[in-house]
Order: sequence, then C-alpha cells, then structure tokens
Amino acid sequence: MTAMATTKYKHDETYINRFYHPQKQKHLVKVMPGGVYWSEDAEEIICTGLGSCVAACIWDEEQKIGGLNHFLLPFDSNNQLRHWHPDEVVSTASRYGSFAMEMLINSLVSHGARRENLKVKLFGGAKMMGHISMIGKKNIEFVRCYVDQESLRVVSEDLGGDSPRKVMFEPTTGRAWIKKLPFNEVHIIHQEEEKYASQLDKESHRNHDDDVELF
Repeated sequence: MTAMATTKYKHDETYINRFYHPQKQKHLVKVMPGGVYWSEDAEEIICTGLGSCVAACIWDEEQKIGGLNHFLLPFDSNNQLRHWHPDEVVSTASRYGSFAMEMLINSLVSHGARRENLKVKLFGGAKMMGHISMIGKKNIEFVRCYVDQESLRVVSEDLGGDSPRKVMFEPTTGRAWIKKLPFNEVHIIHQEEEKYASQLDKESHRNHDDDVELF
C-alpha cells in the first residue's frame, strides 16, 4: 500500500499536540492539518482550529469511541481548483479527502465501532484570504458528497462562512463545541493552512493519478 505521508495515524505525534486544560480538567489533544486522531478515553477532548480545512467528527455512542480528522484538498493549479467537482472520485484531490475520511472510519471500526452506528458532525470550510480562498467551498462540496455516497448519518454541521473556527469534540459522547476565532488568532490558522497547502501542492505534483495507490 502506498499511503500519503501528510495524513497520520493516532499515535504519530507529528500532527498531534497534547496539553492539560485545568478548567475542563481533561486532556486536550490538538489535531493539526493533515492529522487523524481517535480515542475511547472519556478524559480526552479532541480539538482543532479550522480555516479552509474541514474536520469530520465521527463516533459510535454505543461503543463510546470517536475521532476527528482535519484535511484540505490539494489542487495542482487555479484552473483545476475552479473546475474541480466532487464527483471526480478518481482525481488526486478527491483521493486525499477520501483517504482522510476512510482512515478515520476504518480506525474506529477496527477498534470496536460499528459502521452502521456511526454519527457525523462536519465543521470548517471557511472562505479565507490568499490563494486558497476557493478551497473552503471545494472542501465542503467534497465532504457533503462523500457522506451522501457512503450513507453516513450527519447529525449537525457548521460549514462555510468567513470566520475560522475552533472545534472541541468529546469522542466518547459526540458532544462538540464551536468557537469562532478572534481576529488576533486568525493569522495562526492561516499560516498553518498555507504551510500545509504548500506541502500538499508539492506532493500532488509528485503523485499523478496513474501512480497514486491508496489501498
């Protein structure tokens, strides 16, 4: 299997930051762009900051296990970005998004979740400034198409708009909190996503559709 190096499993600390939140008296696990994290620990809260990126929070409330991914679709050019459609399931962009979704779902199922019990909450896809200004819209189109095609049960969403978000997610209960980020924190999210987008651009140029194998 040839996997894309930008998306990491739960225990790869490259895309994960951990810290203790004294007010909530729980451990917070921050997922950076490109990361995937699942947990069955009631003492953990998974969090992330989203601009143009999208995060899917997926959980099985019966088995008390859940997780979150944080992804951004890559595009080789502005022309590809303008004309890309989510039904293009063989495109490099769709493969990155599908990989992020399937990695999270497969991780949950392999650790006890039942696919038919999975519930989904979707967040992100804001319109940001700079060359990725259209990507938020494309990320939303992709994830909505994906959950529809896979018959996943979406119970709530907060997508689009102009404001970046902070998401906090309890993986064992499915509870989520959204906070629109103040102006002084927007540049941090913007820098993280610009860096990740640049990384994806380089990788997508190396991985053409005829030599990218996900499974």
